[in-house]
Amino acid sequence: MIFRRRLMRRSLCIVLLLFSLPWGCGTEGDLGSQPSVYGVQLHTHGSMSEGPASMQAHDHAARALGGAVDVIWWTDHDWRIAAHTYVDGFDFEDGMLARELAPVPLRMPQFDGREPLPDWASGKQWAPDSTPSRSEYVERGFVLRRAPKFPETVDFEITEDEARSGVRSLRLVVRGPRAGRDRFVLSFESQRRRHIASLASRVRLGLSLLPAAVEGDVRFALSIGLSQRAPGQRSRIEYVLMPEDLQGRATPAGTGEGSGSRIPPSGVERVDVSMGTELGVWNDWVIDLTEDAARHGLGGEDNALVDLALIVEVGPRARMDLYVDALTIERAQVGAPLFARERVMAQELSDSAMTHHVGQEISYGAHLNAYGASVPLVDTERYPHGLTPRAAVEWAHRHGGLISLTHFFGTDFTGLSHNFPESRKAFDASLERLIEQDAFGVDLLEVGYRERGHKLDAFLELWDGLSRAGVTVIGVGVSDSHDAEQGWSRGPNNFITWIYADSADEADLLAGLREGRAFFGDPTRFDGWLDLESDQGARMGEVAEVAPGHQGIRLRANGLRDGQSIRLIRDGTPVASFEPTGSVFEERYEFEISTPSFVRFEVIESGEPIALTNPIHFRLITEP
Repeated sequence: MIFRRRLMRRSLCIVLLLFSLPWGCGTEGDLGSQPSVYGVQLHTHGSMSEGPASMQAHDHAARALGGAVDVIWWTDHDWRIAAHTYVDGFDFEDGMLARELAPVPLRMPQFDGREPLPDWASGKQWAPDSTPSRSEYVERGFVLRRAPKFPETVDFEITEDEARSGVRSLRLVVRGPRAGRDRFVLSFESQRRRHIASLASRVRLGLSLLPAAVEGDVRFALSIGLSQRAPGQRSRIEYVLMPEDLQGRATPAGTGEGSGSRIPPSGVERVDVSMGTELGVWNDWVIDLTEDAARHGLGGEDNALVDLALIVEVGPRARMDLYVDALTIERAQVGAPLFARERVMAQELSDSAMTHHVGQEISYGAHLNAYGASVPLVDTERYPHGLTPRAAVEWAHRHGGLISLTHFFGTDFTGLSHNFPESRKAFDASLERLIEQDAFGVDLLEVGYRERGHKLDAFLELWDGLSRAGVTVIGVGVSDSHDAEQGWSRGPNNFITWIYADSADEADLLAGLREGRAFFGDPTRFDGWLDLESDQGARMGEVAEVAPGHQGIRLRANGLRDGQSIRLIRDGTPVASFEPTGSVFEERYEFEISTPSFVRFEVIESGEPIALTNPIHFRLITEP
């Protein structure tokens, strides 16, 4: 909680002044000018990305930590906000699966010098007939996600007997079992989940149905999975054709105006919308999904079309013969207007206890997070293959923002050791290339991951290796959570970054990050503050120019818990450890310096770092 942290710092400073301890707190009259510490989640994905979380669900999970988190910074994928290469329909002309060409994303070997950068990397339009090396095939279509218990009762085929679009459609012929019920699910899927849609983009769905015969206990549904409303709370809307809907005459088809009912199976809230449908002719369902999610109290715009499926349920001796065709997914608002809408939605969630800011993850090619309200979305028409890290850094800096290199070891949520022979060889080569590239010029590096390709020790070794080589980047801890049920109270990746700033306003937080006035860790195991200061007054995150010889630093911590210790790191190697006797810790450490060096420290619990400072970097004063 912001206010509590400010009071805690003031109270501590008053105690230190009474005992004449040199902690640099200033006089009583200066206490109000001391920056506060704000707990910030710097990498969060809501309903404009590909996961199940909504903005509201993440907000709920962050508040449940009891004030440990003050700010959520939204970093949804730029190309998803722009709907770049997104699926907008499917018509069975090529069968259950279809392929189409899309711009191939730029790859890491092209970023770090292992391969030459293609001449089409930027500034050129892309089209399906472009140079083959510029394109890749991406798949989309329906797959059998749940098979029927009695396969002999279900037939589905691509047929030319009927079609609403083109010359082919999907025919479903279903016969009920002798006893009990049967169910099967055809799920619509696509590579990189290109079929999803933020409901803030004002989504309309279309689907054409021709029911040739429907007899008995049969249920056909177009099932739409929506975002979490809170951790553990999911919802669906199912647009249903049932025998009692078939009037044998024309009815208003697919307006979503049918009766809605709430059915909560397995903890998932489900709203059924009965669709007016005519037997024996093509019915064109047109569904305003955004409006329906609002009308039925399921969150409205703060939602995504998370998944889409055709579901068939059939009772004993029932029968259905149905043609399906012409699925469409319309998004009326994408790109810059949708990005602007996200900022409004973030402001609507903000209050005195929680502030929301909006950045973006530049991620069609390289993955980097850009922070700053003045940084616009990348023009995907001009850069259809995404940006290189260098180009992304230039883009953010040109518009006054900061930029972070994200999950350097890949997007997998695994924790492989980097010390196996082959892993070590790859790690060392990656570090060497990153040093040669000067970390692409980024401001920030995501260090605080327990498991993201490699474990935390690999991220720390990478960061320390850059620092030893004179490449100074600010380390941050993040979750990259796409799911509100993970990344907050539960890990493994639930780190946040605490930033010293005058307020939770974006400009003040960016100023704190730019100066390196930040530390990071697990908010469920630490919620105090950490700092470093050299004898010359250099603070955590700063670069100090010093003469060779004797140096001293002060380590400061507040909010330590029983069993937590302090480990001092110099140039990537532990050089000292301390066992605090209470929640407040202060220690002076002296050392000799003859070459450039850096010093940081960690809070240790059960043998692992749970909070980590940024370093002070010492550079030697050179002779004129």
